[in-house]
Amino acid sequence: MPKKSKIYNGRVERKLEQPLNKVACFILAAGMSKRMGSENKLLKKYKNKIIINQTLKNHSESKLEKLNIIIGHDKESLKDTLKNFQIGVIENDNYMSGMLSSIKRINDYIDNEVTGIMISLADMPLVSSKDINSILDTFLLHDEKKICIPEFNGRLGNPIIIPLEIYKKIIQYENLLKDKGLKSTILDGKFDIVRARSSSGVLKDFDTQKDFN
Repeated sequence: MPKKSKIYNGRVERKLEQPLNKVACFILAAGMSKRMGSENKLLKKYKNKIIINQTLKNHSESKLEKLNIIIGHDKESLKDTLKNFQIGVIENDNYMSGMLSSIKRINDYIDNEVTGIMISLADMPLVSSKDINSILDTFLLHDEKKICIPEFNGRLGNPIIIPLEIYKKIIQYENLLKDKGLKSTILDGKFDIVRARSSSGVLKDFDTQKDFN
């Protein structure tokens, strides 16, 4: 059984003066949008806002200082959009093998200062900058030693911050990650977890046409 996680109450009492550049964020945007048919869901609009643009805007307006995006499928179309943002662009030529390939690609872009890896999903434009800041603050408050997952009404969402040492361990669990995904692998791995209370946006991704209705 996973260790019982502690719930952070959302009041920001960040361990002040901890440099936020210790957390590197990687937005996963390399997928093939298979459930959308021939359309690239990241370039579709929801409430008159392009999905990828809103996701990047929210991240850019947060406290994050190290912001990257991993692209693969339809990368040239995405590059046109990315010109409007200051963000590191990482190409994943192995994207057809699934999300695990992007999660492992992160390992090639971690500098010596980094203590935590935030893994975000590009198809979650309702994750606000306030949500992102709450997750960051919670991670720093707990000495950058525990996995931090956002929570809304008892349900766990995204993005997730993983301490660097734990990230290095998790990417060795290739079969488990491929079968269960990142969050289930974390919950099954007996890691220490803290929760950051967040908005309902941390639960909402856009995978099918129904999600846009």
